[in-house]
Amino acid sequence: MSAPLTGGCLCGRVRWVAEAPVLHRVHCHCSLCRRASGAIEVPWVTVERGGFRWTGEAPATVRSTASAERTFCAVCGSKLTFVHDDLPDEVDIAVGSLDDIEAGYPMLQIHGESRVAWLSVDPHVPFRADHASGPEVCDPPPLADDADLTGGCLCGGVRYTVTGPPVRSGLCHCRTCRRATGGLAFAWAIWPRDRYRDNGGPTVGWAASEAGSRRFCPICGAGVGFAFNDRPDLVEVALAGLDDPGALAPDSHGFAADAPSWLTIDDDRPRWPGRPNRGAPDDRLLRGRD
Repeated sequence: MSAPLTGGCLCGRVRWVAEAPVLHRVHCHCSLCRRASGAIEVPWVTVERGGFRWTGEAPATVRSTASAERTFCAVCGSKLTFVHDDLPDEVDIAVGSLDDIEAGYPMLQIHGESRVAWLSVDPHVPFRADHASGPEVCDPPPLADDADLTGGCLCGGVRYTVTGPPVRSGLCHCRTCRRATGGLAFAWAIWPRDRYRDNGGPTVGWAASEAGSRRFCPICGAGVGFAFNDRPDLVEVALAGLDDPGALAPDSHGFAADAPSWLTIDDDRPRWPGRPNRGAPDDRLLRGRD
């Protein structure tokens, strides 16, 4: 028998172990997974529920639809599992929560009809036979200075609007973003605060570093963005939470050296090994295994 899979949340309070064999490995492009996680796309591994157990504190749960339940850490907001009522003997585990990210490589893609147009992930991995691959891969046109983008969390408790192009944006592959979202990578964009407004919906913050805190909805767990300690004049928003996440493509890849070796992203954006604009980009990154 192969070694069990293990994983957990970013703050370490919630842990899990899966001793059952993996049944499925997929990239999911559905809008619910994207908005719930704060990641631009979510890979999952599926195991028999009888071989899965929590080993740390119990996670928070949310009914993301009438027929499905998601779990997340109530303290740090990390996304963990998904269970559908029609498949009660199976549990989907967010790949970003794995201790060994190399064990999470997908074999299929699903829900291509919801795929963000600017994202071409693992193009060598086929879509399931009954799932279309989605729109043609292309970047959107530049945003007009007066263009409004709206977004929010999964349950609708948090809603916001940003106006015009961001001051900068990116797709972050760091281990912290991956663990917090449970997903592939965190697509972000930063606006001046005077170009951001929200409905006052409550969010919870968890400080993963001295730079600031990750914000998420305490009800549904959806990642909303990041609050900077030293730049209160700026607001960072998760592109996955936009009502139209295809309306804005990130400028570059950050911390691309932290991405799993199996991951291929087919675009021409600069691939910075660490923090963007530090050192030199490396075009060999995010090209998958040779």
